[in-house]
Amino acid sequence: MTFSYNYLALKLNYLMNYLENTPKVFKVERKNQDKYVLCYRYTDKNGKRHEYCACTPMGQKMEHIFNLRASTETDLLKWKSVWKNSSLSPVPTLDLPAMRRNRRSIITKEFYDSLIPCQNPKPIVRPNPYKGIVFRSKSEREIAEILDDLGIEYKYEPSIPVNNYEIYGDFVCFIRELGFGFIIEHCGMMDAPAYVDKTVRTFRDYNSLGFLPGFNLLYTYERNDCPPPLNYFRVQISALLDTFCAP
Repeated sequence: MTFSYNYLALKLNYLMNYLENTPKVFKVERKNQDKYVLCYRYTDKNGKRHEYCACTPMGQKMEHIFNLRASTETDLLKWKSVWKNSSLSPVPTLDLPAMRRNRRSIITKEFYDSLIPCQNPKPIVRPNPYKGIVFRSKSEREIAEILDDLGIEYKYEPSIPVNNYEIYGDFVCFIRELGFGFIIEHCGMMDAPAYVDKTVRTFRDYNSLGFLPGFNLLYTYERNDCPPPLNYFRVQISALLDTFCAP
């Protein structure tokens, strides 16, 4: 499996830090008169034990932490296995706050959360549905599957304002572990001159917003007479992640 070591190290550090800094919550049942009541218990840093009924606001908060810790532990085991099968070196310790401070991208959490997916009004000629989204090509669907496999959030074709008009980024991606995102543009008709001209204009638009190919912007290409080679998209995405997630 091709993947970015920098991205995987970032993800592992984030998961381990979360578990280290989040209280370990236990689910218990307490008998109250003739019935059992579900409660959540944890011990704070001072050694004091706290217990809350699941029906209370604090109990609901503890239930959320309990469930999130369980899913985080599952994710950590998964990605540790990937690292172990692909690398003999130990996972490096990263300074995540410093990495976030040094990052530059207009795709912040606020910007990403404000985007609405599937805004491009252009008709879809060759629909490729996947997880409730209709992609414009088989290649774009493959990119979506790879992003899901890597655990990267994305919004397909949201509207991005540029000067007095809008462009529709194919994949606006966001890495919550880092707090910033990047864009993937798939150029699937590079044998059509008009399409190439439009791609050049889009590149200039992205450049005016501070997007740099190979850093926070990835272009992938194909022609009708030359389909992408096997593993092409995964290799390209992993290469961008290696730069974008570098310590």
